[in-house]
Amino acid sequence: MPTPPPRRAFVRPALLLPFLALACNPPPPPTTPEPPQVSVVVDQPSTVGKSLKLFITTTGCDEVQRLELLDNNELIKQVTYGATPTAVELATSDLRYTRGIATNLSLTARVTCADGRNNVSQAQSATFFPVEEVVEPINSTTPAVPDYFVVDGSGANASFIGCTKEGSRSFLYKVAKSNPANRQSIEMDFPCEPTTIITDRKPATTGWRWVWTKGKGAFAIDSSFKITARTALSVKNLSVAPDGKAFIYDVINLTLLNPAGGGTTWALEIGDPEGIITSLVLADPFVRPDGRVAIPFYDDGIDETHIRVGTVRYSDGLDLKMYDVDTIAPIQQPPVAFDPTGKVLYLATQTRTPTIFATVRACGFEGGKCIPSGNRLWISSDLPGYMAGLVPYNNGTRLAAIGSQRFWFLEARDGQPNEGQAVNKDQQPLIANGSLVARFAQPGAGDTFYMFTSAGWGVDDPPPYPVEIVATDAAERGELFRYRVPGGSLYGALDDSEALWLRVGPRLVKPLTPAQYRAMR
Repeated sequence: MPTPPPRRAFVRPALLLPFLALACNPPPPPTTPEPPQVSVVVDQPSTVGKSLKLFITTTGCDEVQRLELLDNNELIKQVTYGATPTAVELATSDLRYTRGIATNLSLTARVTCADGRNNVSQAQSATFFPVEEVVEPINSTTPAVPDYFVVDGSGANASFIGCTKEGSRSFLYKVAKSNPANRQSIEMDFPCEPTTIITDRKPATTGWRWVWTKGKGAFAIDSSFKITARTALSVKNLSVAPDGKAFIYDVINLTLLNPAGGGTTWALEIGDPEGIITSLVLADPFVRPDGRVAIPFYDDGIDETHIRVGTVRYSDGLDLKMYDVDTIAPIQQPPVAFDPTGKVLYLATQTRTPTIFATVRACGFEGGKCIPSGNRLWISSDLPGYMAGLVPYNNGTRLAAIGSQRFWFLEARDGQPNEGQAVNKDQQPLIANGSLVARFAQPGAGDTFYMFTSAGWGVDDPPPYPVEIVATDAAERGELFRYRVPGGSLYGALDDSEALWLRVGPRLVKPLTPAQYRAMR
């Protein structure tokens, strides 16, 4: 009988199979760790304040070696990582303003782990408008100051005067910065509306202000916030003389009212029985240093419109003298203004074909008509667009020509080589953002000028709140800063030191000085 083979001979090959399989299928390579994740969240994407606050969140690092914050891929600062999220507060000095004040930021964070892995976050957009001070509202329903306001005093002693409509009642408020919860109030006997105007104090230090709503009423208040005069006249237009008296006028009547008691100083009836005046009042009267009042008039004709200036004595409204100034295209009521002497009339005229542009001319009207060979002192070059207003500033050395969307600044000093010409940087106007239009103009100290813009509005619609401010500290330098409130509104006024205060949403803000903003640029 044959001998069976040893069992070991059958077992050995079976034991070798697993090792052969391992030799043919090597183990997979080690897994590469995922990159860390990082993100930036800005506390208030549109921030007005002394600093910009944000949070940086990181995941995926056993240990964070470096955390950096960037704007448009340029390093702002290295952040000390503490936890996730890490709170970061950027001071005004941490940011660069080479692209402008209150420009759009594109913030990213870059994280580097201890093992060398790194990543950069998605960009987070933000706007930061650096200011000196922010005063928060009293509560969620009461803003720090009224929507439109003027300022008494300055600095810590500033008070803000504005009106508010509450149901069917309207109130004038005076809010002290030092004690905003303790508001003085006066109930108004006519509505507070977006068109309600509170005039400058005249005289500037101790005098009166007039509060008026077109077609509704007017009253005067003194420096102690007491009503000193009311009027029953239908107030179509109102302007204030240097001594605080108020000119109230429509196209055919002009009355000068006393702020103490409201008595009539004198009244001028346009188109009187003797036919001395045949024109209609065009714009605010101007009290000249020589004691006479200059009154601009217009007279619409079929083929042309005549522009005239009449002067009377300020003391009694008598001794009328009339001067023909210019003849322009028919059915125009152009923007006008006087120089500081009241002897030069600035006049803007519009041309609609073939393109839309305006020109501004300076007319020394007492010597004769404003014609090229006569008393036209200068005429500007063509300024594209529609002209909305003329505003002398910087002691009358400059003239702001305010278009509906373009803002020009003209040299107004007599005898200058470029008198009457635009002095804007690169001969380019400041322009409102997008479809916004001019709403208010506010000359500042010296060559500083502020424009407030808003959405457009119809003839029968209430004008909207401003949403943007555009500032220049000198026309030749161009734009100083621009700030637009997304989904909100703003307004501004100067205090007695000519410092700017802004209402931004419900907050009260004191911006930095123009010199500080220019140094940051």
